[in-house]
Amino acid sequence: MIDRENIHQSCDQIVDIAHWPVHEDYEVFPVGARDKSLRVCPSTAPFDFCLPNHRYLFKEAIKSAKDPRKQRHPDQYWAEVIAFKIGRMMKLPVPPAFVAVNSETGEPGSIIEWFLGYDPGIVERFTPGGDHMQSMIEGYDRDKGRLHNLDTIIKFSRVLSRYKILSHDWQEYWGLCLCFDAVIGNTDRHQENWGVIWNDREQSARLTPLFDNGTSLGHELFEKKIHQFRTDETGLRAYIRKGRHHMKWSLAEEGRLPLMEGVCRFCVKYPATIPLLVDSLGWEEEALEKALSELTSFDIKSPLSVERADFVHQLTILRKRILLEHLERIGNEVH
Repeated sequence: MIDRENIHQSCDQIVDIAHWPVHEDYEVFPVGARDKSLRVCPSTAPFDFCLPNHRYLFKEAIKSAKDPRKQRHPDQYWAEVIAFKIGRMMKLPVPPAFVAVNSETGEPGSIIEWFLGYDPGIVERFTPGGDHMQSMIEGYDRDKGRLHNLDTIIKFSRVLSRYKILSHDWQEYWGLCLCFDAVIGNTDRHQENWGVIWNDREQSARLTPLFDNGTSLGHELFEKKIHQFRTDETGLRAYIRKGRHHMKWSLAEEGRLPLMEGVCRFCVKYPATIPLLVDSLGWEEEALEKALSELTSFDIKSPLSVERADFVHQLTILRKRILLEHLERIGNEVH
């Protein structure tokens, strides 16, 4: 993925995708609960942060099961944009995400930069994690992913590394992935939300950027609950403890892996990753506050309210502090 450190979208740069062509392969993107379409940025990009002729996934909020005309959480699209900003502060490969709207339907959403196709001279292909889980686990059900587990993922990653196919350190990748998901409270890293990018010409591969991060940051909480948590740290800590990864730790264990516990168990198993994770959490708390404040100034349907922005800051900072406490404790124990 092209590293563009200074990507910035100002409040007067909302991307209108109404006339962006739909990619020939996907009019409606097939994976996930939210309405998605794969669009192509015009050759004359509307803003300098958009890549001409590049693919972008336009995602709306999840529709209500009772009434598809309504959305359960109409402001959920902000989670994807905020997660991108947090990922960048953590120095992680998170695909850029921007505030967007379809002016033909009036629906707001986010556009997420597709992680393939940056260089037309490089031919790459993507395989989702579900393909590899199915090849390694007999009877794997991709609809529910109940057998999705970190132990099998680690075995798969080790094989790629052993045969010198993987172009980067898988321990660092999965340690940072678990840490990122714990920071943002992402409960949806299922088998289709990670994968492998293959370069057959060079006979190499790399694990995908950390994409699809919108089921996070307390998006499902309504205003009444947010208001309650703002003055109830005990309740907020209990909410954080309830957060679960989509995956289990291993096939033998029951139940999804708690977000914080996943980071801790991984670091106990691979303590060399601890300094890297600590470094990824070294960003200034004021930086997140500033980024969130800027997002509240966007004039768009289902805006990011000041109260929700303040809550996301409070929630994320508390998660970060809890993680740092755990990492310090584990670091002391293993040494």
